[in-house]
Amino acid sequence: MKIIVIGSGLMGVATAYYLSEQGHEVIVVDRQSGPAQETSFANAGVLHPSQASPWNHPGITWQILKWMGKENSPFLLRPSALPSLLSWGLTFLNHAKPENFQANLRVNTALANYNIECVEELQKNHPFDYSAKRLGSMKVLENNQDLENAKEQIALFQAMGIECQVLNQAEVFSKEPALVENGSKLVGGIFYPKDQTGDAHQFCLKLVELIKRKQVQFIYDLNVDEFSLANNKITGIKTNKGDYSADAYVLAAGSYSPLLVKSLKLKLPIRPIKGYSITLDMDNWKLKPKMPVIDEEAHVAITPLGDRLRAAGTAELNGYNLEINAQRIRLVLQQVIARYPEAATNIEDADINPWTGLRPTTADGVPIMGETPIKNLYLNTGHGHLGWSLAMGSGKIVTDIITGSVPDINAEPYALARFLK
Repeated sequence: MKIIVIGSGLMGVATAYYLSEQGHEVIVVDRQSGPAQETSFANAGVLHPSQASPWNHPGITWQILKWMGKENSPFLLRPSALPSLLSWGLTFLNHAKPENFQANLRVNTALANYNIECVEELQKNHPFDYSAKRLGSMKVLENNQDLENAKEQIALFQAMGIECQVLNQAEVFSKEPALVENGSKLVGGIFYPKDQTGDAHQFCLKLVELIKRKQVQFIYDLNVDEFSLANNKITGIKTNKGDYSADAYVLAAGSYSPLLVKSLKLKLPIRPIKGYSITLDMDNWKLKPKMPVIDEEAHVAITPLGDRLRAAGTAELNGYNLEINAQRIRLVLQQVIARYPEAATNIEDADINPWTGLRPTTADGVPIMGETPIKNLYLNTGHGHLGWSLAMGSGKIVTDIITGSVPDINAEPYALARFLK
């Protein structure tokens, strides 16, 4: 088959890889000048099945109300975004009910576990460097109540195939000595030995190089203006570079996916949630962090990527706004300084590389993959803040669905059909 993939971020490139492995003719198109220029560009860098929780967890309603209008809040709702969130927001809050949240957590975790298998298989068959490390990750906790709550979740995580270890303060410092000097507030943590790290942007670039050798074609600076439709089947796409046609189409355009299918009268329950990251040079640090440290309360993950430190997080509902807010950047930087004293003494403002991106978040916190009511249109989108943790597994599942193979894990929970009932 000839297949057009719209989007060259993690989802699009992963899907193109698996389609090319099956021998299909693949064209990847993107409005940017190169691959992984948007949400996949500077994320937290952690592949962590341990942190596959949807953001709409129990208690999120009161947190959002409490934090509304506060620039230093981990999860910020801008009032200007409210009109676009009405129906999506009601479903989002409904899935914060404990029973819905746990069901969605299990579904995301199953996909994240599968993703690790897919990444490891890729590296076995086609090894390449993307600053990967397999040292695990650690969630740090600052009060005994949070530590006890985390302990209560251990059995649930183990049942989902997540290996985890409860650590006291001394054990936290033993795992990550760089935390010691600024770690007086920490009472303990949870260590997840199976989690991995890597530079998602670097990964995408290397994967693109690989699949170009398999004759996958990439066309950049291309805007999809319209889909041509006949007999409930896409016959082509109209773009600023002319018309293109294929046997099948995969929409992997992240937060922009709902906008692209409006003309098809297809409603995707996806909204952009803005996140921030900073990347710091650690060349002059005497004691460099070894593994990612996650502060769930602050919605921030801090990850060493070679000689750089990536800190990413916070959530902001602000439509498609991509302006970098200096106060939100400072919020992320403060989390780094709170954990690592080297940050305060070695980093000048000029050395901080700020970035912001839009995470395509579904109303239930679970990605959308597979078939649509349109015969030859498939989806691979809506992965929210978990894109890096789910990408390769998602690409493999979507490829299996397109080619008529049975996916290795149950694909039904990720289908668009769940929203069409």
